Amino acid sequence: MPVTVLVPGYGGPLRAIERWRMAVAVSTLAAHAGGRLVVSGHGGEAERLAALAPDGVEVLLESTARSTRENVERSLPLLAGADRWAIASDRWQRRRIAGYLRELRPELLTRLVDPAYGWRDGWWMDAGGAPYEAVLPLRRAAWRLRNRGRDGARPKVDRGPSSSAS
Repeated sequence: MPVTVLVPGYGGPLRAIERWRMAVAVSTLAAHAGGRLVVSGHGGEAERLAALAPDGVEVLLESTARSTRENVERSLPLLAGADRWAIASDRWQRRRIAGYLRELRPELLTRLVDPAYGWRDGWWMDAGGAPYEAVLPLRRAAWRLRNRGRDGARPKVDRGPSSSAS
């Protein structure tokens, strides 16, 4: 049964991460008898990912998301109709995306399948994602402290790194 694979963009300098995510996406399509890709990210991220897709694969572009949360929020219309879908990323980002889905569209979690990669193919991504996820709450707390108003209240306009951490 075909699957729709969300491939979140990566805004950092390591293009190997984009290539790895696309390889996971393509393997996942092969393991599920085809499907389509949803590539998401701003500043050329989605376009770079789309260029890595093999010929003949349907690719839907979401080119405005600036964070992991926005990857999910802005890709929801493209994922909502899928019978099954997967996330082509490391286990830590997938876990964070599942948390966002619990808030936004919990019914989509029942259609989520694991991406096709083994520990040998992705150990370095999982190992690299663990420290990032451990530091992320600290970054968010530091941002909130740094951006408190003069009266000590939280700012009301921006959500900080939680909306910009990919």
